[in-house]
This record gives sequence, C-alpha cells and structure tokens, in this order.
Amino acid sequence: MGFDAPIMKIGPVKFGEIEEYTLEFTNTGKNDFKIFHLEGGCICTEPLDWSRGAIKPGQKGFIKFRFDSSQAKVDPAYASSLNIYGNVPDDMIIYDIEANVVK
Repeated sequence: MGFDAPIMKIGPVKFGEIEEYTLEFTNTGKNDFKIFHLEGGCICTEPLDWSRGAIKPGQKGFIKFRFDSSQAKVDPAYASSLNIYGNVPDDMIIYDIEANVVK
C-alpha cells in the first residue's frame, strides 16, 4: 500500500474546529488489498468511510476521516494517526497525521 506522502500534514486548524479530510492511496502490492477496520490513533481522529471491497494492484483507494481539534492541543505539529487493519503481512498499517492546531 503506497501513500502520496509518508505523512499527512493538515491545517492550520483552529482549536475547537472539526474538519474532514480524504486520504488517497494506491495498492502497490501484488495481491488485492482489503481494509477490514480503521481506528483513529487518538480521540481527535475518527475514521468515517473507506474503500469497500478488494482494491486491485495498481488501483487507488481512499480513507475519509474527521479531525476534531477540540480533542487535540494547540501545537504546530500535533501528532495523530490512522490505524489501518487489512489483509497485509503485519495486520496493521499506521499512517501518521500531523496537524497544525492554532488558537
């Protein structure tokens, strides 16, 4: 599974605001990829939707998530993540998110 960037940088997001984002990825493997489950790395990151079914090699998929800055802290590089559970050798992929949360 390959992402356009090794980390997703979002913001600036005003503290207290809720924003939605879509992360795109490409199946860079040799087999179909399927997402079974998603979890946010903290209470501020909530998965909303994702590509359902098998994503063939070379095809793109998406993950839509909500970032609630009221559950974060004011920080130019607040760290969170998406935990992606699927049919990959390690069972889980951790994708890092860096949010610029401002006052």
